[in-house]
Amino acid sequence: MPRIAQTADELREFIAAAEMAWFDVFDSADDGQVIEENGGEYYRLPLKFSTKAKVIAYFRRYWGADMSSRMFCNLQTVTRNNRLYVIAGDTGTVHFFPLSVAVTGQTATRIRLTAVLAYEENTPEESIRVRYLIAKSGEKLTILNRDHKNEDVRYQDCAQVSVRSRRGIRPLLHKKRIHKPKRSAAARTGRKMRTAYK
Repeated sequence: MPRIAQTADELREFIAAAEMAWFDVFDSADDGQVIEENGGEYYRLPLKFSTKAKVIAYFRRYWGADMSSRMFCNLQTVTRNNRLYVIAGDTGTVHFFPLSVAVTGQTATRIRLTAVLAYEENTPEESIRVRYLIAKSGEKLTILNRDHKNEDVRYQDCAQVSVRSRRGIRPLLHKKRIHKPKRSAAARTGRKMRTAYK
């Protein structure tokens, strides 16, 4: 978990890193290591994310236990030969880049914060407002909750993961191999989510 942020810029950087955490895992999968399961393709995660415990531990740098569990189940993983694989598919447009943050309430142990999130750095007209509940413990911050969860493929209720026709990652359900684009440095600072799958 990161140290307590002292300024608006530090809080914005904290929210940016937290919102990127799911994509740090999802986009790290190797499209050269593919398996098929139930008609869909899955890509192997690297060793640093090779088990559920490792992925959850990474999410817990920023997120509480409940949110980390949600994020893990929304990766739609399978295990093969003691390695973790994530589904190959299209996340659609996701608002993850914080344009601004504002503290709306604070106690000795909690911060309430509202962030304006966009899917690109320069698209304020297409942004949404997201409220966060953040725990403070010593010099650490942990996001306990955020709203708009069920409108975002990363944070949906795990009960919805098996009903992806409602909203979620659209899996690749065909035999043809499709290249999975890697996120560029520019993408990490606010470019559009990977939507190249057709």
